[in-house]
Amino acid sequence: MVFTYKKLDLSQKEFRLLEIQPSLDDKAPIEARLTTVKESCEVQYIAISSPYGDPNEKERITVNNRPVIITSHLASALRNVRALFFPVLAQHFQDPQPIRRPRGAPRWLKQLVRVGSSIAGGGAGRSSNSTSSKGSNESGSAAVLRVWVDMICVNQSSDVEKSQQHSTIRQIYRNAELVVGWLGDKIEQTDLGLGAIAEVDEIMPERWGEPGDQEENPEDYAPTHRWAKAAMKEWLADVEGLPPNQGPAWVGATDILLRPYFQRRWLLEELAEARYPAFLIGDVILPWKQVLRVFRFIEEFKYQESEIFPKELQDHMALLPLESTQKLMDEFSRKQAREEAKILAVASSRATTSSASTK
Repeated sequence: MVFTYKKLDLSQKEFRLLEIQPSLDDKAPIEARLTTVKESCEVQYIAISSPYGDPNEKERITVNNRPVIITSHLASALRNVRALFFPVLAQHFQDPQPIRRPRGAPRWLKQLVRVGSSIAGGGAGRSSNSTSSKGSNESGSAAVLRVWVDMICVNQSSDVEKSQQHSTIRQIYRNAELVVGWLGDKIEQTDLGLGAIAEVDEIMPERWGEPGDQEENPEDYAPTHRWAKAAMKEWLADVEGLPPNQGPAWVGATDILLRPYFQRRWLLEELAEARYPAFLIGDVILPWKQVLRVFRFIEEFKYQESEIFPKELQDHMALLPLESTQKLMDEFSRKQAREEAKILAVASSRATTSSASTK
C-alpha cells in the first residue's frame, strides 16, 4: 500500500505534523498519524533536524495505518525522541498554555536536562519518568507527542511542495518548542565523551572567550590556561597504556564532534533559527551551549601554545571540522545575546513608561 499526501493550502500557511503514539518498548517500530495544521493555530510541537542517513539502510514505520519506508538513521531518531520526550512533552502539550511564550528554556526541557551541568553525573539524558511511556495526562485522556521532520512531513515526491516548504522551514523551526539536532546513536565511548565535554563546560570560566575577558584574566589564556588543568584529567587520561588520543574519553568526544551533522552547514544554519536548540545523541540531550564552549576550547588548544596541553596532540585536534561549525555556533550565541538585549530594552522601556505614568 502506497502512502499518499493530501495537498496543503499554502494560502492558509498549512504544514504537517507527525503525532507519535506511545510505546512501552523503546525499540518498537514507530506508529504515528500525520495531521495538517495552520501556522495561526499555534499548535505546540518539537522539530527534528537531521541528515537523511544512509539510503541503503532502511526501516518501515506506520503512518496513518500505512507503511512508510525511511532510513534507519531517521527511524532511530524518532524512537529516541519518543522514549525521551514523550512522558514530559505529552503532558506539557495537553495542559493549558500561557498566552506568551516563556523566556529562555521551557520548564519541561529543564526537567530533562540541567543546562550546563555534567551529563555523566546525571544532569542530562533520560527523563526520570521516561519508562512510563503509556502517555496520558492526569485527566486520563490520551496524550499526543507532535513532531515535525521534513523527510516525513513534506511530500518528498513532489518537487513543487518541497520547493514551497523550503521557504517555510525557518519559520517552522522558530515556532517549535524545541529543535533537536539528531547526531545519531551512541558508540561504546559516547558517555565518557559526553562527560568530558560537560567537564569542559563546567570548569570553563563563564565569560571565557568573550570580548575583553582575555585582558581581564590573562592567566586563563595561552600559554598558562590556568582553568583548564582540571579538564585535562578527563581528556588526557592514561588508560591501560593507551596514548591520550586513544583514551575512551578522547575517542568518545571526538566521535561526537565529527558526526556528519556538524559538517552540514545548512543544518546548523537552520538550527540557529530555533528559540531553543539542543542536540540528541542516542537518548541523551547535549545542550547547544556545551557544544559551543567545547569548540572554543578545542580551537584554543589547536592554535595556541600551552603549558598544560601536549603539543603532539594538536595534530589530532586539527582533524576536527572547527572553522565553519565554531563560526556558526558563535553566530547563534551572538543572536541569543541580541535577543536578550532586546528583551531587556523592552522591559526597561516599559518600566520607564510605567514610572512616568505614576507621576
